[in-house]
Amino acid sequence: MRSERQSRLVVCDGGEIVGILVDSDILRADDLDRLVRDVMTTSFRKVCPNTTIREAGNLMIDNDVGGLPVVTSDGALVGLLTARDILRGYLREEKTRVSVESGAIYLAMTRSREYEHYWLDRLQGFGYKAAVTQVGTSAELLALKLRESMIAASVARGVVQEVSREKIALSNAVRDAYAQLAMSNPGLGGGFKLAAVRGDGRISVAIFGRFGHALVDGPEQLAVGYSVI
Repeated sequence: MRSERQSRLVVCDGGEIVGILVDSDILRADDLDRLVRDVMTTSFRKVCPNTTIREAGNLMIDNDVGGLPVVTSDGALVGLLTARDILRGYLREEKTRVSVESGAIYLAMTRSREYEHYWLDRLQGFGYKAAVTQVGTSAELLALKLRESMIAASVARGVVQEVSREKIALSNAVRDAYAQLAMSNPGLGGGFKLAAVRGDGRISVAIFGRFGHALVDGPEQLAVGYSVI
């Protein structure tokens, strides 16, 4: 999964599909030496090559899954259709170039690994560099953790170099966005997704998530900051 940047795998026994393994199955496993058959999902839906995109998309939504094996009439596996594939297909012909700020917002607001990869690929196609990460912490550590996590993710993906000037520019963008959040919800911790996008001589950071301890109940917040780099 890591080397191929995939979040799900089709599990086969001989020529028969016997399960689906997603990244969350691995994360939930208490022992990484357990066998795939012990943690994979054995109840799954599949589609054939001539299924329409609308039908496949509705099947994903109805069954709350992010991917479907594609099989022929005789049961042979020929592919795996993901939500990311559908998005790429819909937007492939779109020529509009998004701004650095818009790109950071789109990336921060993704809700699945497939959409993250889609936007990372699309932003790279525009000539931008991008990174995304997540933070959940207390009010006392929130500002620090937002900055540290965003810098670490951005250095890892080559958005900024390991030099003070570029890290300070990124830190200023994070501070800019955090200040907006702190004005509306002072003194609260929470869980947030952060994205940084660099291009056109500047870097933008978007922070998206919820304040408070009961994160599922709190209102979603979005803030964007930028800095010249």
